[in-house]
Amino acid sequence: EIIVDTVDRAPCFDGVCDSSPQDGATTTTEDVSVASIDDNTNGEEKTPVDSSSTAGEAILRLGSMTGPTVWSEFGRLSQEHDVANLGQGFPDWLPPDFAVESLVSATIDSTKSPHQYTRTAGHPNLVRQLARRYGKHLGQTIDAMNEVAVTVGASQALYLSLQAMVKPGDEVILFEPFFDLYVNQIKLAGGTPVFVPLTFVPYNSGEESNGVNGEEEEITGGTWILEPEKLEKAISSKTRAIILNSPHNPTGKVFTRQEMEAVAKSVINA
Repeated sequence: EIIVDTVDRAPCFDGVCDSSPQDGATTTTEDVSVASIDDNTNGEEKTPVDSSSTAGEAILRLGSMTGPTVWSEFGRLSQEHDVANLGQGFPDWLPPDFAVESLVSATIDSTKSPHQYTRTAGHPNLVRQLARRYGKHLGQTIDAMNEVAVTVGASQALYLSLQAMVKPGDEVILFEPFFDLYVNQIKLAGGTPVFVPLTFVPYNSGEESNGVNGEEEEITGGTWILEPEKLEKAISSKTRAIILNSPHNPTGKVFTRQEMEAVAKSVINA
């Protein structure tokens, strides 16, 4: 049996961030303590072995880990300061009564036998409804049984998509800033992330205003824009995918039709 002693990087749900490393400490694949336990040694620990020879290829692809994730870091900061944590979605209200009642009703309805394994790509009733909804949105007919798959959240959907599409040597474009999960999912698939920064434009840019006492006016807001030439420079024959979500995570930016068309044009011309 192989026991891997590594850092728990779960979010700080309980207000205690044990996942934060000690000051100045870093964790790499070479730092992971791996011990081998043999049944014939009465549970005694053998000499630690080199982690580079025991770690799987996917783990080695991630490279060094230098600190907590954005989840645990924002969780820690929100506990230290009296602020609203916008880093994660923590609803502070209960679901509406009709939703709770429908869930209870579904779980006790023996005529529909809900306590069985369902269809692996999604319950038939659910995928049919999704096909209707997205068929209207996309303006085309969607085959519910062959073109819709239900996953455990968007993170798993992205992971499975990258695993299915990306090969070692492929490149995947990310628009900066981006949710930190994307980078490691690309690396796990064997791909290389390529970064295209969005440009922040203050609302008061171009306005001649000296503010108070001749000082520059404080920036209180703005918008993020995609400059097509930056994308055209980053995309190549190695590009396998572009991760684009609108509204964008984490800025909330909604890509304009012109920007979407610029992305499509870059893909066609690559």
